[in-house]
Amino acid sequence: MKVRAVAVILLLAAGTALAQASLEWPVVIEHAPGNASTCAPGTGDPMIRVTDGALSLRFASFPQPIWTVKPAPDGSFDAVVPSYADSNGARITVPAGTGPRPITTRQQSQPCGYRLVPK
Repeated sequence: MKVRAVAVILLLAAGTALAQASLEWPVVIEHAPGNASTCAPGTGDPMIRVTDGALSLRFASFPQPIWTVKPAPDGSFDAVVPSYADSNGARITVPAGTGPRPITTRQQSQPCGYRLVPK
C-alpha cells in the first residue's frame, strides 16, 4: 500500500511540474498592410511564451515581456493591455483554441498593427 501511495504522489508531482512549465513557440512578425514603412520591424527572434495559462510576447535579446495576457477558458482574448512597446498599451487579439495560433496586436499611440504567426 505504501508503494502505491508513493507512486501516486510522484505522478501527481510530475504532472504539477509539467503544468507549471513554460511552453514557447517562435513567431514571424507580419506588418499589417500599409504600415511597414512607418512601424518598427519587430526583429530579434520573437516568441510567444505560455506560463501558467498566460501568453507573453518576448524577444530573445530582451529580458522583459512586451505584453502578457491571460486568455479566457476557450483560449481567446481581445482587449487593450499594458505594453512595453507603447505607453498607451496595445490591443491584443487571440482567437479561441489551444497551442500555437496567429495573434494580432495593434499599438494604441500609433497606427502600427502586427500579426504574430507561428513558425
